[in-house]
Amino acid sequence: MAPRKRIKIIRSFLFSAGTVFFFFGFIEVVFRFSGFEPAFQYKAYAIPSWMEELDPVVLDKYQQFVAGQGFVNEDVYAYKPDLRYGYKLKPNISITVRNYSSAFVVDKLPPWTIVSDTKGFRAPSSGEVKTEAKTLYVLGDSSSFGWGVDYEKTYSSLLVGKLNASSLSVLFKLRNLSLPGFSSFQGKLLWQELDDVKNDDWVILSFGWNDSFPSHQTDRQQFESRNSLMGKINWNFRQILFFRWMRTWRLPESGLEYKEGSRVPLTQYRENLEALVEAVREKGAKPVLVSVCNFAEYQDTARKIAGNKKIHFFNFPSSLEPFLPTVHDRFPDQFVTYFEAYGEGMEANPMLVFLFPDRCHPNEIGHGLMAEVLFETFKRKTR
Repeated sequence: MAPRKRIKIIRSFLFSAGTVFFFFGFIEVVFRFSGFEPAFQYKAYAIPSWMEELDPVVLDKYQQFVAGQGFVNEDVYAYKPDLRYGYKLKPNISITVRNYSSAFVVDKLPPWTIVSDTKGFRAPSSGEVKTEAKTLYVLGDSSSFGWGVDYEKTYSSLLVGKLNASSLSVLFKLRNLSLPGFSSFQGKLLWQELDDVKNDDWVILSFGWNDSFPSHQTDRQQFESRNSLMGKINWNFRQILFFRWMRTWRLPESGLEYKEGSRVPLTQYRENLEALVEAVREKGAKPVLVSVCNFAEYQDTARKIAGNKKIHFFNFPSSLEPFLPTVHDRFPDQFVTYFEAYGEGMEANPMLVFLFPDRCHPNEIGHGLMAEVLFETFKRKTR
């Protein structure tokens, strides 16, 4: 082949390839600047495509939940895929969530706002006050994240407020690193990135429900697969919005059968909690185990670890039951709000006074009561 003809063919190929890359690159830029969120269809519902990063069993159960309640809860749009953790909050966002609970009260519960910092963790809406202080770290799941309530009304934020308003000679600041769906395995990953924990800081650890949740693979297996060489290549390729959008064109898979285990087997759960407690102590900080929506052998395991390690253990919401007779006097406005939402349902199930209809996540009253219970112990130990 003559040199000129070869050069012409090469130029044509490079021009064609460049045109294709420019075209798809332009579409990708448009998608990103427009805030486009690819979604795949499940029955009549559009589910954000990042949720395909979840374990197939976990995703399948979420889809069944959506079909049962009749809508996709708005808070799922606050998250994005993450190579290390599977997903995290989008950084620097502010999202007001209106439909988030069961169908029969979806229009009756107050909205709540999710504000995130630059690292993808929940933050106060007004910004944090810079103070020389001890730090209260919270590593947990949706209950400690404060699913369903504003940041300032979560038990950890209320607890810090009570401590700073008391007569203690030390001030506290809060770092709430909890995220919905996180397990003790992801808690260990988070701890590995914390370099600023100081002597006499406090660390609340609250995991359990997600650890026991059914799954096809364990969280550890998913992490190792995602962070292998091929896993990283596949993961990064899937982060191209145009590619994720094209993936949503395919027909949804159905009828798949998986052998179910749990996200974190009980033995690993115990090892994770024990390792976290020891790691906190090595930093000179004080660990506390808070059990919320944690049942059966996982709750028993957390309780035994607290006993063996001689650290404080709080089990919610059962420890809030003694407060039921006085709730309407302590939280009159919130009580009216939830009574109007639940009506006779609250009379049939008094636990709805401080829990959402899933009977797992604390509402504003539940977080307020948790803060009161924790405050007495924290105040005594800090003195």
